[in-house]
Amino acid sequence: MKNQRRIEELRELIDRDSEGPVLSVFCRTDPRDPANSSETPAWSIALKNGLSHICGFHEGDHGKEQVVRKLCADAEKRLSAASAAERGRSVALFLGAGGTVDSFTTFQIPVRQDFATVDSGPVVWPMLDVIDRGQRTGLILLSQDRIRLLEWSDGHTKDLELSTFDLELGDWHEYRGPARPQGTVAGGGVSNISAYDDRVEVWRARFLKAAAKAIADSATELGFDRLVAAAEGELGAGFNEALPADMRSRLATTVHLNLIDLTAAEAGAALDPHLRQAWRDEVSGDGARALESSRAGGRGAAGPDLVLAALGEGRVEHLIIDPYLETDEEELDAASREAIDQAGEASVQEALVELALRTGARVTSASVEEVPALGEANGALAILRY
Repeated sequence: MKNQRRIEELRELIDRDSEGPVLSVFCRTDPRDPANSSETPAWSIALKNGLSHICGFHEGDHGKEQVVRKLCADAEKRLSAASAAERGRSVALFLGAGGTVDSFTTFQIPVRQDFATVDSGPVVWPMLDVIDRGQRTGLILLSQDRIRLLEWSDGHTKDLELSTFDLELGDWHEYRGPARPQGTVAGGGVSNISAYDDRVEVWRARFLKAAAKAIADSATELGFDRLVAAAEGELGAGFNEALPADMRSRLATTVHLNLIDLTAAEAGAALDPHLRQAWRDEVSGDGARALESSRAGGRGAAGPDLVLAALGEGRVEHLIIDPYLETDEEELDAASREAIDQAGEASVQEALVELALRTGARVTSASVEEVPALGEANGALAILRY
């Protein structure tokens, strides 16, 4: 529920009256990044350069420039004084004139890049990007006789109470029987060993089905956005088939690894690249569907004009934008330019994000490399509610 709480905090943040300029700073503080291993880490250098660039920009408004310089000095002091634990793998800091805005958030997923800017309000898309990539996920670890359900969110993995299921064979025992006398010929019956093995397989199939239902119930109760399974051989396919149909659609991928005996942190680290790939596959698919549906007149919108119009009507379920693509506002229609003015944002992307936050739409930031359909939609796509 942490990420949902953060989204609600962002809604409150963009609604707050800033009464002046707001500084937004994002630092990629990941200690595992080799660039951050030197005495002066790369994030610190990028922070100084970004803040210097902001302070060097003159608009002819001396009072505002003084406020911006103070905000930059406060931000550098605040971030430099933070402990390694407080910085995590990335940090989002928002500071407004006179303390009207003051928000410091630590993430265990790195932001895409170091970034600092000043605007009339908080620039929040980099934070939403991290939140979206860190969506709550159920990690299912399977072996032949045990299944564990873990929770992964924002780069953290933890065990859950009462979420380990063990195969119980009851009073069944393998009975090998006496050795056959030498020289005799085996008959056509089933051996005791085969009979035992068959009964174990039947019991294991029942166990897998019962555990899949229990996992599905737990995932529903916990509100997981997606599931990722790790299992060797054919076990993963059997579990997938045993899942209820509605939960099967949330299974993003099955990884052929046996992680059952690892700690939660070790399992999360082993699955990290697969979680990132699952996110890319999901948003790329959603982008392609949005583009195709828009062309067919269905529940999709492509291009800033159509997406802004749908957001204004509260019809967007999932907004996908490329924040790095610059859109010439002169190419937008009059209704879109008015929507941007009403949102009070300096860019099309921030206006899209603000409207999405206000209407409860999911927001995904992605590059054209991650979602090729964005290149054909001028950086804005949406899946619609209706």
